[in-house]
Amino acid sequence: MIFSAHVMITMRFAYGILVNILGGSTQVRFQPRSGHLLAAASGNVVSVFDVETDRQMHSLQGHSAEVHCVCWDTNGDYLASVSQESVKVWSLASGDCIHELNSSGNMFQSCVFHPSYSNLLVIGGYQSLELWNMAENKCMTIPAHEGVISALAQSPVTGMVASASHDKSVKIWK
Repeated sequence: MIFSAHVMITMRFAYGILVNILGGSTQVRFQPRSGHLLAAASGNVVSVFDVETDRQMHSLQGHSAEVHCVCWDTNGDYLASVSQESVKVWSLASGDCIHELNSSGNMFQSCVFHPSYSNLLVIGGYQSLELWNMAENKCMTIPAHEGVISALAQSPVTGMVASASHDKSVKIWK
C-alpha cells in the first residue's frame, strides 16, 4: 500500500504488504483495538485508511498548520490530532470534528488520551502539559519540562502517562 494524504496504492507480496508513505507524512498510528485502521498525518490533513480493504475511510481536514501528532482513544472510536495552534478530536463513526481546543500560545506538539479517564486528553506543549477535559471543555496547565514536550505515552495497565522533552528528560505522571 502506498499512500499520501490523498493517494493509496497497495503492493502485496508473498509474505505480507509493503507500506510506503509518500508526501512527507509526519505521524502514523494504528487503531488500538482492531488494528486494521491506520491514521496518517501529512501536512494539515489526517487520513484514516482501512488496511484490510485498501480504502481511505476519512480525510480529516480543518487544521490551519501542520499536524505534529495523532493519537487514538483506548477503544479506537476517537482520534485526536495536534498542530501547534490547536487540537481536534474526531469521531471515527462520522469523520466529524467533535471537540476543538485552541492553543492560546502554548505551541502544542503531542497528545495522548488519558488511560483511566476517557474524556481527558493530555497535550504536550512548550514546557507544560495541558489536561483537557473534553466533556466540560475545561483545561488545566501543569508545568512539566524545561523544553518542548515532543512525545507522550500512556499505559492502560498502570494508568500512568510518560512525557519526553527536548530538555533530555522523561517524566512519569500518575
